Amino acid sequence: MPDIIVKNQAELDAALKAAKGGETIKLAAGTYSSVTLTSKNFTSNVTITSLDQNNKANISQFTIYSSSNVTLKDLIAQTDFKPTDDNSRLDNIGTSTNVTLDNVTVSGGTGDPSLSKGWGLFVRDSSNVVIKNSSFDHFGVGLVAQNDDGMKILNSSFHENRRDHTNFTEMSNLLIDGSSFTGLYPVGGEHPDAIQFFTAKKVKGNSNITISNNVIMQGAGKGNQGIFMNDEDGNLPYTNININNNLIYENGYYHGINVTHGQNVNVTGNTVVSQPDGIDLWIRLDQVNGGTVANNVTDRVITDTATNMTMGKNYAINNDPATMRKLLGLNAGSAARLADLVIPGIGYQPPVGSAAAALVSSDLASAKAANPSLLLDLSFNGKGLVDDSRWASTATSKAIDLTAVTGKSFHIVNGTGMELTRDGTRQIYSLSAFSLSFDFKRDSSTSRAGQILGIFRSWGVSLLASGELSFSMTNSAGQSYTVTTKGAGLTDTANHKIALTYDSSRSQAILYVDGVVRGTGTVKGTTQPVLSAGLYIGGQFTDTASGTIGDIELRDGALSAAQVVSLGVASSTTAADTVKYGLTKGLAATATSLLTTGGSSAVQQPLAPAATLATTSTLTTATAQVSQLQTVLANTVAAGTGTFGTSGFGALLSGRSAALDLYHV
Repeated sequence: MPDIIVKNQAELDAALKAAKGGETIKLAAGTYSSVTLTSKNFTSNVTITSLDQNNKANISQFTIYSSSNVTLKDLIAQTDFKPTDDNSRLDNIGTSTNVTLDNVTVSGGTGDPSLSKGWGLFVRDSSNVVIKNSSFDHFGVGLVAQNDDGMKILNSSFHENRRDHTNFTEMSNLLIDGSSFTGLYPVGGEHPDAIQFFTAKKVKGNSNITISNNVIMQGAGKGNQGIFMNDEDGNLPYTNININNNLIYENGYYHGINVTHGQNVNVTGNTVVSQPDGIDLWIRLDQVNGGTVANNVTDRVITDTATNMTMGKNYAINNDPATMRKLLGLNAGSAARLADLVIPGIGYQPPVGSAAAALVSSDLASAKAANPSLLLDLSFNGKGLVDDSRWASTATSKAIDLTAVTGKSFHIVNGTGMELTRDGTRQIYSLSAFSLSFDFKRDSSTSRAGQILGIFRSWGVSLLASGELSFSMTNSAGQSYTVTTKGAGLTDTANHKIALTYDSSRSQAILYVDGVVRGTGTVKGTTQPVLSAGLYIGGQFTDTASGTIGDIELRDGALSAAQVVSLGVASSTTAADTVKYGLTKGLAATATSLLTTGGSSAVQQPLAPAATLATTSTLTTATAQVSQLQTVLANTVAAGTGTFGTSGFGALLSGRSAALDLYHV
């Protein structure tokens, strides 16, 4: 059957009226007021598409009622939609079957998304509606679906909406797969969700729902909830729910994945995490009977009211700092990149051949030093504490006494110190190897001795009255060790560079003063997990050494003696930054060696400086990431395929894993 080419609204209306089945109606470039189909049950599929893929036709509105076998493809459906009623619907599909949207841009306009109103698309009482390779933006809610069977949302993008990206109720046999959600801009006390289900005032529950392989990120918008299923009336349980391999990175809200009142709910292989801000983004199953929760990486898992559950291994990072440290982008906020939120082998994994996999590959190829081993990089200024590590851990339990700040240093005496909050520094706990360095200047040759810094009941570094230094540690098994220097000579008022390295694989701690080894001793085990206290600069429950402390750096992994010497000779900001970069390059070089030699013993060797870096990546904004993901999706459509050739992706992930493991030897 020959294609039907139309150039204006009248010709389009005539073509739709005459169509019987099997036609392809191609729209010349331009704007058409609407595509309207009512009681049109075609014998076979009718496709409405753009004549020129490089200059797509725009249809201001589409309405499909009581019709079947219709495809809208390669079209723009954009209008400046500014209804006064927030429940107004721009586009509608109702009581229809076998309707497909393929590569359709559904947009309510441009401008500030927080001013957007209405629903982009309302699908009701329909079956086998497929939305793929499409996008929804600038609405109060992007997509609302009610009482639909067999709906599929595939490889689509929801971005720059106000309140919710999607709402669902009374759904059966729904698949949401391979899609991205970012940028919500709620106003007032609105309850923002990427994917929301509800039962209020409904007569039927939701069943056979699969939500898989999606990426939900806050981006440049405000925080929101991820996947939220709530049975408001308590009598319509969610049945046969599978939530698998999704990545959710949001801040400021608790519900990453929430299912309230369900039967056979399976939540597996997801990564649901947020910045370490004291608000857990959790996986929560409330009043759920039956199902599985396994292989998730999340702030927290809550299943207290669930019954008959199979609980596999999950990684709750608020109590698992080792896993937390592998999330290189955990504290990046709006600048978070997809690649920096993936841990090979656990939680979310970009499906091979997907747009997400292609984006991760691109991220990993654009490497830049980001000091991945630095857990803290503390200094001071007139406003208080500064942390130049990727964790930006500057929250303290009480306000800092600014009168104690001198230049970039802090003066500690009995009664004057500061504690970093536990929630803001979870990355520094449960360490099997670490390196600590700081500058310390004693007030006088006979000034008070005491603790310089430490974590209560875990570890601490103290100055003794003799001028020697002492490192004490009680490991996670309750075993206590002490290492004391000999010949440290801190009996003057000079500035000294103090360094400590600890490596459980060698059962050894080493204390350095000005780059010289002054004490070694046997220490075993892992430092304590997050308990009751944060890192305290000064003496929290003991005497404080009187002096000035600055340039405090804590690293994951034990530095070599040569690297400690490099720290000791850094006498200026520029030199110090150069040393930090060099140390990071040392990590990269060792990672490179691991990847090229197999790495069976490389992690046991000192980290040597190197000339190149190729393990960490340049940060871009999450909004740009989503834009890239949309571009990748669009390119698959333009190429006439739905997948990417990423045969090297597994190797990239393997390399990523080796590099990450290096940081935790």
